[in-house]
Amino acid sequence: MINFSQTTLYGILCCLIPCAIFLFTRDRRAGNIYKFWTVVFILYLWMVYEVTGIGTLSEILYPLQTGAHWSLFRGNINLVPFSGINFSFLLNILMCMPLGFLAPFLWKNWRRLYRTLLLGAGFSLLIEISQLFNSRASDVDDLIANTCGAVLGYAAWKVFTWIFSVRLKQPGKGRFQAVLYILLSFAGMFFFYHPFAF
Repeated sequence: MINFSQTTLYGILCCLIPCAIFLFTRDRRAGNIYKFWTVVFILYLWMVYEVTGIGTLSEILYPLQTGAHWSLFRGNINLVPFSGINFSFLLNILMCMPLGFLAPFLWKNWRRLYRTLLLGAGFSLLIEISQLFNSRASDVDDLIANTCGAVLGYAAWKVFTWIFSVRLKQPGKGRFQAVLYILLSFAGMFFFYHPFAF
């Protein structure tokens, strides 16, 4: 269960505010249902950042403030596929399934499998690269699992629309909205999230 402490609220705001500015200025003509599900998508992105522990600018600069030994890259890297398959591999698949479901649900441009696959792979790669800046491990197995999760989420969306014939009445028509929200939310966390302040 998520404990909504000051740090949690701060993280949500860092992630949400850049996206909300875009949503309510560039996508302002969109309907309320679209805006609601877009906010759900953004909150999902925050939860992924929270769970994975993405690298932030504050983590890069923190050793300089404390006088500790400074190194730009502090994470470990595993480039050997399927070298550490365990329960976390399954959890990484589950973690990215909402991405594969929500992207085609919200935006027409992501209603092709290969695009959702690339979105999942790109999102995972962004997270894995950022983890080089903190003490977390960047792992090719995570990249594989997250991409598989996005594909399974896409399959779940296809089944959902086939069973219920439900799609948003006014899906977003922007070609790169999903990528923009990922980049804006990530930038908000990377540049503004400073948990050491609490």
